[in-house]
Amino acid sequence: MSEIKNYLDTAAEKTGVKCIGLERKNAVIKNGIGSKVEDVLGWNIIVRDESGTCHEYYTARPPLIGMTQPVPIKCPLGIIPFDGYKIDIEEAINIFHTQNGGDKFTEITLSWPLTHPESPEPYWYFRTNLGNSVVIGANSGQIKGYSPIVVLYMAQPK
Repeated sequence: MSEIKNYLDTAAEKTGVKCIGLERKNAVIKNGIGSKVEDVLGWNIIVRDESGTCHEYYTARPPLIGMTQPVPIKCPLGIIPFDGYKIDIEEAINIFHTQNGGDKFTEITLSWPLTHPESPEPYWYFRTNLGNSVVIGANSGQIKGYSPIVVLYMAQPK
């Protein structure tokens, strides 16, 4: 069974509604900083159901066990639900270590951005111990070298 299908089935079992896709998963990292897959203790999962409602819950990564009850939340803006990806967390961490942005991670997120032009795949996002971001295609494994874009909107006086 795929990892996402497991997340969706677990949420459906606990909530009684069918879930259609993963919105986002954020890593819970041991002591807030890590360098290997064993440092990822679990995931804060957000899934979307058929009615468009999102549900959030925590699930531990083996060998740890446990999860929280899914609770309805507002769906996050700027991302779309998806039902699969190819690059798992172990491989994503291996790719992360090929980069020069820092040797440890402080945050890891998996989501599919709603952008124009449309993103071709979901992305793994890593924040490094140096404050840099590393973005890895969750299907292709390609590293996206986008620099942060800051747009300031200023009101024009009349």
